[in-house]
Amino acid sequence: MTNNAERDEILAFVAEKYYLEDHKQTDIAEMIGLTRSAVSRMLTEARDKGIVEIMVHHPFRYNHGLAKEMQRRFGLRHVTVVECINQPDYEDLRKQLGKAASRLLAELIKPGYQIGVAWGTTVQATIEAFEINPVPESKVVQLVGVLGSTRHSYSAQTLVERMAHKIDGEGFYLYSPFIVENEKTAASLLEDPIVEKAISIGRECDIALMGIGTTKPEYCSLYKGKHISLKELDTIRSASAVGDVCAIYFERDGSLAQVDFHQRRIGTSFTDLQKIDIRLAVAGNLEKAEAILGAIRGGFVNSLVTDNITALRVLEIDQG
Repeated sequence: MTNNAERDEILAFVAEKYYLEDHKQTDIAEMIGLTRSAVSRMLTEARDKGIVEIMVHHPFRYNHGLAKEMQRRFGLRHVTVVECINQPDYEDLRKQLGKAASRLLAELIKPGYQIGVAWGTTVQATIEAFEINPVPESKVVQLVGVLGSTRHSYSAQTLVERMAHKIDGEGFYLYSPFIVENEKTAASLLEDPIVEKAISIGRECDIALMGIGTTKPEYCSLYKGKHISLKELDTIRSASAVGDVCAIYFERDGSLAQVDFHQRRIGTSFTDLQKIDIRLAVAGNLEKAEAILGAIRGGFVNSLVTDNITALRVLEIDQG
């Protein structure tokens, strides 16, 4: 009876012969003195154990016509629309958008640029897909405060660190909560020299890389991640807010939502955000269409990476 290590070696041998060298199962069976059905079972076992990993790379296509229409309708500077035949699940969509956004970002970044980074799963996907490409004298800046006491894979400080590594740039961090208890505490923190310096550097960014959030509870990352309570979200929703960029909430027409949340928030202000030359948002999903439209109308973003299904819905809502 073989031990586990020996068994795994046999499974790897069988898998290599079948998947990499194109041997038939009957040929492999003769090599190791077993039946073809035994080889078939071993191939299944190899997959179950993770010895074999099968990846399917779907064709990556763009819808250039729809991208041009989005640019024409909304006056956006850069638009990339990923073509999806059917609405993929959000995890697949997130990866596709991240891949497309990483390509656009690589084209936009120039030597000496400062890149501001917010949080979010699509921002995370973009940075994960971004290929290592040193950019001389570059900086990566955290635009919004820390999400919580623990570091998340999609939190701004984590993403700043990863992006700085990818472009061999210098990272600048905003070590402060993104939301505090009251306006007085926020004002005090904003006067802190370290916080003030981090925010002032954010004002000088050439590119801001951001996601677009929705206030729908089932799709709101801040609520689902327990960074804000349902009561806080309900208060924000009652002010007609449909979405946010960098935790700055807006209504469907793009106007700022009137919520005290903004006075308790630590990060780059809306006024300073608007001064950043390229405000690139990566966002998709039909449930976010209304938020994407509000972000565009309000000037929160001027460049966008999305998918064709979401883009069509945004255009449809705008016409209605």
